[in-house]
This record gives sequence, C-alpha cells and structure tokens, in this order.
Amino acid sequence: MLLQRVITAFILLFVLLGAVFLLPPTQFALFIALVIGVAIWEWSMLAMLKTGPGRAIYTVILIGLIALITHAPVPLQGLLLAVAAFWLAALVLICRYPAGKSIWANRPVLFVIGLLLFLPGWLALVYLREQQFYAFHVLFLFSLVAAADIGAYFAGRAFGRHKLSPRVSPNKTWEGFFGGLAACCSMMLIAVFVFVSQQYELGLQDWLKLLVAAILIAASSVVGDLFESMVKRYRDVKDSGTILPGHGGMLDRIDGITAAAPVYALLLMQMQQDFL
Repeated sequence: MLLQRVITAFILLFVLLGAVFLLPPTQFALFIALVIGVAIWEWSMLAMLKTGPGRAIYTVILIGLIALITHAPVPLQGLLLAVAAFWLAALVLICRYPAGKSIWANRPVLFVIGLLLFLPGWLALVYLREQQFYAFHVLFLFSLVAAADIGAYFAGRAFGRHKLSPRVSPNKTWEGFFGGLAACCSMMLIAVFVFVSQQYELGLQDWLKLLVAAILIAASSVVGDLFESMVKRYRDVKDSGTILPGHGGMLDRIDGITAAAPVYALLLMQMQQDFL
C-alpha cells in the first residue's frame, strides 16, 4: 500500500511539473479544468447523485458554469474574498458536525457547494499561471500544502494525543495540526530566504506577514480536507473515488489545494507590490 502511494505520488509530481513547465497558459487552464472535472464527477456522488447520466449532466453543467463565470466581468479579488467567507462558514459547520447537517446535507445545497469548491480553485490557479514567476507560485502553493500535510502526518504519529475533530476525522490531532503549521511556516521561510530575500530587502514586518500567510494557507488546506471528510462521513464512504491507486480519488488529493489556492492568490495580490 505504501509503495503504491509513493509510486502514484511520483507520477502525479511529474505530471504537475510537465503541466507547469511545458503547457502554455490556455493549455494549462484546460489541464486544470480536466483535473477539476474528474473531482466534480467524484463530488457528484457525494452530492447524492446515483446514476451515471445524472452525474455526467451535473459535471457538464458545473464545468459550463465555471467557464461562464470565468469570462464574466466579475472582479477576481472580490470573488475570492467571498469564497473565503464560505470557508469560514464551512469551518463552523465542521465544528458543529453533526448538528449542522440540516443546513448542508441535502442535494440542492451540495450542488451549489460544488461550485464554491471548484470555481475559486480553478480561477486562483489560472491567475497564478498568468504571473511573471508562475512556476514558482504554482509549485510553491503545492509545496506549502504538501508540507502542511506531511508535517501533520508525522507530528500526529509521533505526538498525537488530542483529537482535532473526532466526529469528522478521528485520526487528525491538534499536535498534527500544529506540526503541519510548523512545517508550512518552515517551508515558507526557507523558500523566501533562498528565492526572494536575495533580490528584495525584507524587514521584520515582511517576515511576520509571510509567517501569517503560511499559517493561513496551511489552515485553509486543513479546512478543505476536513470539509470533504465531513461530507464523506455523512455519506459513509472512505474515498471519493479510486482513480489514484493508494490515494483514493482525485478529490481526495486536491481538497486542500482547492481551499488553499484562493487564499494564496489573495495573499499574493496583497503582497506582490512589496516584494513578490
């Protein structure tokens, strides 16, 4: 099982690197749309659609809405801020589970939540691809989320005693959560020191902003992961799919990214005039 996970992880890494370095912006956007399309198909099952045609129609409709909104004259920053409010509401629902099921555990609401899950992540990744140092930003985003995930895993295994959200994800602990934050902050400081501080003079306030940014990105990835876990627990399924051997479904792999990417994009918008 572990070997299978490692092999799949390396394949995913090479696919990501190929997409970042070899695909032009339009093709990169289509690649992200394909990945998100697979995740939407898996989400359709969690949203209580049982038949293949129904799930296919929902997937096509959601992709169509994403394409429509993408070309609509909607301010990106305002849209991402609105989605940040959604993730704060999602955190409240996670903390209240199962008490909040009456709010979200019905098909129409889950249909709409699907759009909130995938549209902002797609827009954020496309926005990052349009930046001057796009390869750094896209890979840095994935690295921060991976660092938070890996740090949480090892810290949880070594020190985990206090459950983070036992009714949603019994294996996650507060020790793992803070270990993930520490790993993400370390990744942020090391990467900025190596790639950014040599070109820009950073003061104490700038470093503090970067630490806060790392904490927000790591925390948002955890909320994204927990939200999917909450819906899976309600639907009594272990994985969103089986497309990735050893990892489960595509949604299981990108749930943290879909939540963290909008936060990263918002922070970049705020900071890029200073030193990014």
